[in-house]
Amino acid sequence: MKYYNDKSNQSAAKVIFLFFQICMLLIVYGFVYTAFIAVKLAIVKYSLTFMSYLPELITLVGFPVILYKTRRLFDKNRRVYAVGLVMAWVAVIIVLLYLHLSQLVGV
Repeated sequence: MKYYNDKSNQSAAKVIFLFFQICMLLIVYGFVYTAFIAVKLAIVKYSLTFMSYLPELITLVGFPVILYKTRRLFDKNRRVYAVGLVMAWVAVIIVLLYLHLSQLVGV
């Protein structure tokens, strides 16, 4: 009979959260990649400057910081809050990237 072990359950939860964060990172970076392509097309079409890439660059640098902060929250046993925070930030970043792209098209 297998006994309940807090240490093994905690390490399994960390691994599952790590895979969750990797999936969220891939989703966000997929949207960033498509935004880079769209901004490149907008720069060519509307003769914009390279500063149009700024929101995408901020996302590339800022999102791993958010993942690090939520990992620290997860390690402090605020697991549900950390998962919700990652999902909320992913939604906010995707909406802001599309808002940025819609502003470029309206130029």
